[in-house]
Amino acid sequence: MVEKYLAMSKLGQEMGMGKIRVMTDVSAERYWTVVSEMEVADMDTFMKMGEDPEQMKKFGEIMKDYHDLVDHGRREIY
Repeated sequence: MVEKYLAMSKLGQEMGMGKIRVMTDVSAERYWTVVSEMEVADMDTFMKMGEDPEQMKKFGEIMKDYHDLVDHGRREIY
């Protein structure tokens, strides 16, 4: 997952999106936690990121089969 998120970060920066920060834990309730964090100007900017079909195709290629790497997850927007 870390490699996928780092590849997404690189692609996103090339497309003018915010940098994705990828963090992992060393100890926690559940070990092997990966957190990705992205800063955007506002929610409109965030929501528009998924509108370009070509961009989404590239992101889809990076994230192909990522569900095989995930036990569970959640999204938080602040």
